Amino acid sequence: MKWWKIPLLCLATLLLALALLVWFAPARWAAPWLNARMHGVALRGVSGSVWDGQADALVMADGTDLGRLRWTLSHRALLGRPQGNVELAGSMLDAQGGFLREGDTLRWHDVRMRLVLDRLVPPPATPFGRLRGELRGELAHATLRGGWPVSMDGHLRWQDAAVDGADGRLPLGNLAATITAREGVIQAGLQDDGHGPLRLDGQLQASPLGWRLQAVLAPRGDHPALARWLARLGPPDAQGVIHLQRGAGLGAVPASNGVSR
Repeated sequence: MKWWKIPLLCLATLLLALALLVWFAPARWAAPWLNARMHGVALRGVSGSVWDGQADALVMADGTDLGRLRWTLSHRALLGRPQGNVELAGSMLDAQGGFLREGDTLRWHDVRMRLVLDRLVPPPATPFGRLRGELRGELAHATLRGGWPVSMDGHLRWQDAAVDGADGRLPLGNLAATITAREGVIQAGLQDDGHGPLRLDGQLQASPLGWRLQAVLAPRGDHPALARWLARLGPPDAQGVIHLQRGAGLGAVPASNGVSR
């Protein structure tokens, strides 16, 4: 063997060893690197490989255990195109979906999510009370650039919606939103299921430049406590209907005087 073939053979062997090491790298090797970049969220009990692995717990900075995390990652990530699927299973939060990152663009598809608000400690607080019930969402697809959706189609349902207010727990029924995004403008149609104590019909529009909300809200039937709670959003008309208009930034002024139903 010629002398110059020896270092070439050594180099080829080293490259093959590195490739095999990366190809079969255990997930626990990458866990410290991931934990340092997840802004307070940490993986615990990591097992499997970088490409097909799991963590016994995804833990927030305050110690909240979000659940068990599983993932698959395509080897295309070695070419700078991370692609795969993630699944989080917990008593409070379930979520799953597929993703593909290309440069500054992140694409999600077949996303499903369930969040039990009653199991959040404390439950989410708003100026109008603590939110209760269960959120379920589905995204057929979503394309994000710089963290903002430029294209999206999905649905969000708030089942057994309620708020804990000054008069105790106020049931709101089942509420829903149909969400789309085109060219960075998000549109959401808001409505109730037609049977609950709250009548809701509205439209939400948002972009990086501002947002605008128009909605009509009213009790369905005789609900004095709900009527008092709704009055905090704005003065009711003679029929007890509140015409809500809110906004900020460019496009904050509604184009019309309300939403009819």
